[in-house]
Amino acid sequence: MKKRKLEVKDLIYIGIFTAIYFILIAPPGILGIIPIFMVLLPAMIGLIGGIPIMMLVMKTQTFGALTICGIVVNIILIMMGHPWVALILSVPVILIADYVMSLRQYKDWKLNRIGYIIFSFWSMGNFIPFYFMRNEYLSFIEDKYGESYQETVAGLFSVGMIPIIIITTVIGAWIGVEIARLVLKKHFKRAGMI
Repeated sequence: MKKRKLEVKDLIYIGIFTAIYFILIAPPGILGIIPIFMVLLPAMIGLIGGIPIMMLVMKTQTFGALTICGIVVNIILIMMGHPWVALILSVPVILIADYVMSLRQYKDWKLNRIGYIIFSFWSMGNFIPFYFMRNEYLSFIEDKYGESYQETVAGLFSVGMIPIIIITTVIGAWIGVEIARLVLKKHFKRAGMI
């Protein structure tokens, strides 16, 4: 089957659902100022973002729509002060998620579920400085938020926490995509996605 290219209507859907997605993930992002919520941020984003992302996929069913959405969100976050190095992980993760969903033209619910779970890992790119620029980043955090906050964050973002972050992200995204499936079931059926 020939894959279609993004059209003007797809770009409109991308704009609408990217805006909705960003608005929904903003409150968990703000909660990230509390260290434990920072660790759970990818899981919370996965939980909350299922409906707008799956609506975007359903409406466009074209490779690139999810990629544009994810990259735009990341660029906005970088403009707001998030580390630019996040793109090193975020962009490949977003592309892989879009590719996985596109394997069956966005109509296979299992692939869409897997793709959404992969997509939800984009926010872990913001954790790169904790592991690869640790001393400089923790020094920056201490200057900005104080020694006590920096010590708490340093303890939470140990190498041993990586599996916990991954597991909670998978669980959060799984629940988020299942909520989307239940809420939007009749729309997905009409689009041939389930």
